[in-house]
Amino acid sequence: MNSIRKHWLTATAGAVAVWSSPALAQDNTVPPADPVSAALPSPNATYLDLTANLGYSSNPFLEAGSSRSSSFGRVSARGVHSFGGERSRSSISAFVEGSTYLNDYGLKSIFSITGDTQYQASERVSLFGTASVTGDLGGQLSNRFLYVPPVAVVPNPNQPPPPINVDDPDLFSFTGRQYRVYGQGGASFQVSEASSLTLSGGAQRTFYTDDLLDDFTTVFGNGMYSRTLSERTTIGVGVGVNHTNYSNSSANATTINPTVNIRTLLSENWDASASVGVSFSKVDQELGGSDSSTNISLDASLCRSMEFDRFCGHVARYAQSSSRAALVTTTSVGVDWYKKLDADSTIQLSAGVVRYVSELQVLQDIRTHHFRLAASYSRRINARLSAGADVGVRSLRQSGPDPNADIGGSVFLRYRLGDLG
Repeated sequence: MNSIRKHWLTATAGAVAVWSSPALAQDNTVPPADPVSAALPSPNATYLDLTANLGYSSNPFLEAGSSRSSSFGRVSARGVHSFGGERSRSSISAFVEGSTYLNDYGLKSIFSITGDTQYQASERVSLFGTASVTGDLGGQLSNRFLYVPPVAVVPNPNQPPPPINVDDPDLFSFTGRQYRVYGQGGASFQVSEASSLTLSGGAQRTFYTDDLLDDFTTVFGNGMYSRTLSERTTIGVGVGVNHTNYSNSSANATTINPTVNIRTLLSENWDASASVGVSFSKVDQELGGSDSSTNISLDASLCRSMEFDRFCGHVARYAQSSSRAALVTTTSVGVDWYKKLDADSTIQLSAGVVRYVSELQVLQDIRTHHFRLAASYSRRINARLSAGADVGVRSLRQSGPDPNADIGGSVFLRYRLGDLG
């Protein structure tokens, strides 16, 4: 039993590490239902990676019409501080990047800050929280590799993950920035030897610098009951509720999403999970009247975790709010892969497709597809210095003229301050 339990922890922890490496991916960091300190690596790490890039991009901001290609110089910093003891695990990570384009774009910046914590209050009760702040421009964060710290917080298969962060489709049609502030907290209760109850809630605020896009706030809550069928498999039922209010209008949207969930360890290295449900949505318009809709929701992943090779595939379908006071059905498919080629070399790959379709015909229907692909090769020169190359492709297909694809790449040097983990 102990051997299987350790394999479960290793597989789920590796899956989280892979899936959280690109910014588009969801954060599945959640608390354990019982103490697992003996099975965890040391949670204490502090380091700062400084990176300098020289590269080229054919359409950096997916502009429609006459796109402008440009060479660029780029500097970024990725800092991590993770810590903990016998009853707690916490981590804080931050990423900031500035790019100077030679073709009149000027200096552009993006950033991401994330914090996670969990606390084992007793043998049967664990508390958890997560918060993040991001600033994006033209969806560029989706093609950045945000290198993850040692796993300090282990996912609990009994807890539903927080919402997937996917760009508002309206963001691609305008030139402004998008800022997102997100926070969630809750508790997991072991109600018997084989079952648990998890309750959580939080809020997300989305801001735009473009006056044509409306800021909005979403408040959400989740509840889930899970039962262990065997050492490998857990099933459960849950319900999620979210409500969105818009800043410059009286419009609002509400979605209720009951689900059935399963998570299983397929083998020593393979882990699978799925959540299937029905979402019931309603939008109250500013000028009166309302619209309702019903849709299938889905969230599934298949992951493999080995010592030097990690892979995770993910598919999701759900309703999300957009800046136009409407609901959008978002369907996403993605894969992430990391492999250590030898003692000094690693390779990473991330690819995904997101399809947006207007849920309610408030304005013209939205039909947008966002494609992305990113790859990175890194080779260590010495204990602190490494060099490598990144390549990336992004493409947008939408109603009306499609912008030219953004194809680019860069070479980089990276220097690490602090821990060498």
